[in-house]
Amino acid sequence: MSYQEINSKPPWFGEWLLRSFCSYDFLNTALWDMEEIYIDNIKLKGKNKAKWLYLKEACGVIYHLYFKGNSHYATNNIAMVKNNIIVALRSIKKNKGNGFVNILGLSSALILFLLTTIYTSYEFSYDSYHEHSDNIYRVYKSINVIDDPDYRDSGTPGPLANALTTEFPAIVGAARIINWGKLLVEMGGEKYIEPDIFPADPSIFNIFSFEAVSGKIDDFIADPFTMAISETIAMKYFNRTDVVGESVTFNKKYPMKITGVFKDMPENSSFKMDIIVHFESIVSEYEQSLARWGNNPFYTYLRVEENVDAKALEAQLTSIRAKYANDPMDEDGQDVTYFLQPLKDVHFERNIQGSLGTPVNGQRLQNYFIISVIILIMACVNYVNLATAESIVRMKEVGIRKAIGAKRANLIAQFMISSGLVVFFAMAFSTLVTFLVLPAFANFVERPLKLEFFDPRLLSFLLATWFGLTLISGLYPALMASRFNPLQALSGRGLVKAKGGILRKGLVVFQFTVSIILILAAIVLVKQLRYIDNLDTGYSRDNIVILSTRDDAVDDRLDNYMEELRKISGVSTVATSWSLPTNVTSNTQANWNGITDAERLPMYMVGVTHDFFDLYDIEVIEGRSFDKDIKTDRKSILLNETAVKELGWENPIGREMITQAGVKTQVIGVVKDFHIKSLRDKIEPLQILLNGRYAILAVKINADLYETLVKIEELYESYSPIHPFEYRLFEDVYDKAYAEESKMAKLAFWITLLAISIACLGLYGLASHRVEQMVKELGVRKVMGATTNNLLSLLSRDFLKLLGISFLVAGPVAYYVMNLWLDGFAYHTQFGVTSFILALVLIGIVAIVAIGYRTYTAAVGNPVEALRQE
Repeated sequence: MSYQEINSKPPWFGEWLLRSFCSYDFLNTALWDMEEIYIDNIKLKGKNKAKWLYLKEACGVIYHLYFKGNSHYATNNIAMVKNNIIVALRSIKKNKGNGFVNILGLSSALILFLLTTIYTSYEFSYDSYHEHSDNIYRVYKSINVIDDPDYRDSGTPGPLANALTTEFPAIVGAARIINWGKLLVEMGGEKYIEPDIFPADPSIFNIFSFEAVSGKIDDFIADPFTMAISETIAMKYFNRTDVVGESVTFNKKYPMKITGVFKDMPENSSFKMDIIVHFESIVSEYEQSLARWGNNPFYTYLRVEENVDAKALEAQLTSIRAKYANDPMDEDGQDVTYFLQPLKDVHFERNIQGSLGTPVNGQRLQNYFIISVIILIMACVNYVNLATAESIVRMKEVGIRKAIGAKRANLIAQFMISSGLVVFFAMAFSTLVTFLVLPAFANFVERPLKLEFFDPRLLSFLLATWFGLTLISGLYPALMASRFNPLQALSGRGLVKAKGGILRKGLVVFQFTVSIILILAAIVLVKQLRYIDNLDTGYSRDNIVILSTRDDAVDDRLDNYMEELRKISGVSTVATSWSLPTNVTSNTQANWNGITDAERLPMYMVGVTHDFFDLYDIEVIEGRSFDKDIKTDRKSILLNETAVKELGWENPIGREMITQAGVKTQVIGVVKDFHIKSLRDKIEPLQILLNGRYAILAVKINADLYETLVKIEELYESYSPIHPFEYRLFEDVYDKAYAEESKMAKLAFWITLLAISIACLGLYGLASHRVEQMVKELGVRKVMGATTNNLLSLLSRDFLKLLGISFLVAGPVAYYVMNLWLDGFAYHTQFGVTSFILALVLIGIVAIVAIGYRTYTAAVGNPVEALRQE
């Protein structure tokens, strides 16, 4: 063991703990004993291990002293800490302005941080309550013939689940699920319309975690024509939960016996099920054969054994179709590859088509949290700047304390306690405000968020946050103040080194860089939303109402119902289509006699009735539309401009094509391109068929909207006295598709406003620090004839330089990040020079306001007051 190692000093933080909490008469003995233990541990266990043991022993000494030791020592140490708290409170009271700014800045940032933490924690808790959540997977597929390498779809064929459990013993269970929506449920003369009913395999209860309230889990949907329901549904139907053996009827033809009641699935589920029925009971409703690999309307979930390599299992799925399907190709010629997705990722996967729930953008959630942490750091930077400026004012106090024997550790403890109190007040205020505003925030994000004050996890989190913020915001000012030379401090000349000034200026540059990035991001976000709102989508959205036709009584007489609708005063056009123009999902391939592989083109398709183009104002630019008087139009199609262009046809009218069902058709027209999906996606090739059955019914109104809807409702009730009348405005459907971007814009506005406010507080802190340093220089300059404008220019010059540096750093970063975001839209606005100019002007005005007051009061101050002391 070398001399240097034996005489190695103990870790500074452990010594500081002892000096901060131990009284003077006990301190020397404690330090001597601890250093001997430290040197012994170096010899026996090595230096790194000795450091941790020293810290542990230091904490033990403090605990023993305060709670187990001599009452005399405990009293002295408690009195010392109490005295430091009193001094800290007096300092905060004396400097009310700085104290208010610190608490306001920290509490504002903490409110955002707490709200974001609660929100993101809730989102990332989805599906974690399932006992085997780490071993549950969703099966999804890619279709190799689709000209999109990123295409993924969660629809799977009926035979897949049985093939998986047969082929792979490591799969504990696999279940098919489908959403059977908006059905008439009858029970004891009462009628209900249920929005979501889930046919599933019995193995679903071996995959997901359900808690039985009535009945046994093993008996749930074990037999055909049985169902299990949640507590909420049981109370809704029967006003009790012991309902095993009761029966209900679906759609007047499916009698279902209740075999179990389970606790409601938590809200943080990627999909929620309240009514689960035996899968094979309702297969005929879809007219789908469970043996067909070409039909993919089902969702497949599976659970594997512990410690199974999911990637290795996924690699073996390629053999499934070749072994179990009659032909490894689908009936429509689509070659498929299957994949496994962990259940914990389902809630955040938006790139897989189709889902039982509504996925969210996980990356965006992470970005919100990161931004809230950055803004919290900005608030801590403010505290550092203001506390540093305040320490210059307190130089004489520090000098007196050092002169009468105070050690550096005691001074650090005093400043750290002061910092801890400020952080405590800020956290107390922010926690209260968070509790009050959380209901409104939860309503905004549409999540059941809550804050439980006495939750041990919350208390632990708040304690850790308090400790971390106290350390981050208080350590630098404490170290700086404790370094003052007592003679210079008593004479009013503190030692503020140049590198400290550089650090503080660097922190302000960091603050304004973040603020400028957020301003530019908010500007681009608003511009993109306006661009989307004003973009010509190729179809009309005004005064169009989407009507429900769920009732068989309506659907079976749909043609008559539509004719009656046309007779209503105020209704101009009525039409149906397989899907809305905003979300065409059916796909096929261009096909004709003699086609080559090179000519194969994936296409979307939609079936419509004759008035579809008039209702949505979709322009036919070549050829003609469907004609009611031409019977052969049943075997005709229209293409969009993109389809004609990608097919390379100069004269498409009259060209023959073959549909997916093998029917020969003729192209009779070309429609102007319209957006068949989100504006994030480019316009795809589309073929339009004359087929409006099993579709969405839309009505265009040219009179008072709600008066006309009353007449439509009266007609509907004459057709369907059981099912309630339901409608949606097409404009609302369109807006809902971009609701997340709209919320993002609102959040961006408030976050940016908060960041700018905190950055301005930081600039105010730096201005205060600068003024305190230059107070005598300003007095001399004023006595020598300097005007107020001269002094304002002198004080503001450096700040404007910092602002310029911030802008130079923020501009390229914002440009890169926002262009990445804009690239997610196939059609988007441009990140132009005007955005930079607007951001620079805005941040310049805000910065001038922030430093104006402090610099002006210094410039107009009485020079005699500044020169009085030396």
